[in-house]
Amino acid sequence: MPVRLPWYRLVAINLFSLSLGMVSNTLEPAVLGHKVLELVPDRKSMALGFTTFAGLIVAVLWQPIIGVFSDRTRSSWGRRAPYFIVGTLLVVACLFMIALAPSFAIVVIGVLAIQVASNTVQGPGQALIPDQVPVEQRGTASGLKAAFEILAFVAGRQISGQLVAAGSVVGAVAVTSAVFGLATLFTLLAARESRDSAASGRQGGVWEALSQTFVVDWKAHPAFVWWFLNRFLFWGGFIALNTFLLFYMIDVVQMQPSEAQRFVGNLSTVIGLVLLLVALSSGWLSDRVGRRPLVAAAGILAAIGTATILVFRSPSLLVGSGAIIGLGVGIFLSANWALVTDIVPEGEAARYLGIANIATAGGSGLARFLGGAMIDPINSLTGSREFGYLTLYALTMIAFLLGTAAILRLPGRA
Repeated sequence: MPVRLPWYRLVAINLFSLSLGMVSNTLEPAVLGHKVLELVPDRKSMALGFTTFAGLIVAVLWQPIIGVFSDRTRSSWGRRAPYFIVGTLLVVACLFMIALAPSFAIVVIGVLAIQVASNTVQGPGQALIPDQVPVEQRGTASGLKAAFEILAFVAGRQISGQLVAAGSVVGAVAVTSAVFGLATLFTLLAARESRDSAASGRQGGVWEALSQTFVVDWKAHPAFVWWFLNRFLFWGGFIALNTFLLFYMIDVVQMQPSEAQRFVGNLSTVIGLVLLLVALSSGWLSDRVGRRPLVAAAGILAAIGTATILVFRSPSLLVGSGAIIGLGVGIFLSANWALVTDIVPEGEAARYLGIANIATAGGSGLARFLGGAMIDPINSLTGSREFGYLTLYALTMIAFLLGTAAILRLPGRA
């Protein structure tokens, strides 16, 4: 059983979340949005939606597989560190590949490759909480994880938005590469496994285990079923809002592309700084009052915020809508992840959290697919610049409400 950890160990265990968040928030919306507008401007929503959907399919498949290898790795460096090193080098290479791509085909290859690379880090890395953190501190640890993800949301979008708007796409990925390398290095140095843990990879053949990679006994783990559905719906709703926000500001609010880039970056900063406190406090609170009430409250807040987007067009009022949604997301990030770290079985944390990532990536993938399939065609059929976005966002509000209903079905007193 893990022993109680000092605050700096909790910080170190989660610092890699900052690096992964910087990558995703540098790519979207700034870098990928710029490359789409540069290379395929007439099919921008379809190209962005389908490309990122394909990338998430790769993530869904790869993360549980790398989790199987990590759970069974027995080395002097531990079960997780070797994957951090390899994944970090690949992520940096893929970032520059995307930024410098002369054709959209190369952008697509880069997106698929960076999903392999980043999930080589994320799969083993997210197992550090159930590996090393006692149950009574997992809410706090998940709050720190969420805080780093929110900080990455703010910094990644602000820095990349400003640099891309100024014409420096390479500069944006260079800054992110530096942050990624340093943050991951600190996790490697400070979250080292003990000698016994380093050599205690799960027993059994890897190839036999791979055949069971995606197998979960749903009857034995009913809480995981409802958690999975809640995560799928909530995260899909959030990504639907997030992915197409840049184009929403251009097409519906009628901003110029550079103005929209700056607006999205500034909006992310204002909301994200507040959410840092929300994520930390909600993680701490979930250790005391339980995870489920907070996850349900998060879904209701996100649904209310989405409803206001369907009504408002003013940039100043949209900031308020974003703040309500962001409040829900901040609570969700801490409480929902703390809940799953309580649910997954010991000894297979990386594999099960890889399967849990199917909810995250699957919800994200469906949102991107629907956005790519709906926005441009519906706008074309209706002769409108906005009806496709509003249709997608109405479905998003419904997803938040259904996710709330799912988490209330969770058995027990979580």
